Amino acid sequence: MTAAVTDTDTGWFLAAHPSPERLAVEWSEHPKWTGQLPAGRAWDAVAMPYTVGLDVLGVCRTLKGYNPPALADRWNRRLYLFIEPDQGGVWAEDIWTLPRESWLTIPHPLYGPYDCPTWWVQRPDTEGELLAAVELRTAVRLAMPAYRRRVASVPADGGVL
Repeated sequence: MTAAVTDTDTGWFLAAHPSPERLAVEWSEHPKWTGQLPAGRAWDAVAMPYTVGLDVLGVCRTLKGYNPPALADRWNRRLYLFIEPDQGGVWAEDIWTLPRESWLTIPHPLYGPYDCPTWWVQRPDTEGELLAAVELRTAVRLAMPAYRRRVASVPADGGVL
């Protein structure tokens, strides 16, 4: 694990943790290579339904030319987009910023895991570039009509014959 801790891919995560050594130990000792990171220090995380998040990522890719850091939570069917810190609040229906010091389970950026409840849809780049709040608000505003149309067109039985 020592080599991975010094790798530039892990630096962003270690810098975002109040105790980088603790995160390194969590990653190396946890069987699923996961650790906990608090929101509100180096970044905020905006939670949204997974399907909305995919639409928002598509808009971000179109507007910005890249995907912002995004973490998927398979158990809660949520996507967390990482943005600049201190952007709290509710963004839209079922979209909000995690409260300061909320802890997210973060998989190691290099070693998986693939059976973890969370996984990186787009891991942060090595520079730690985050999406600006105004850019995410624009992407949410542009993605929501398509999402609402798609949800409204699904039959109540889910389209099962």
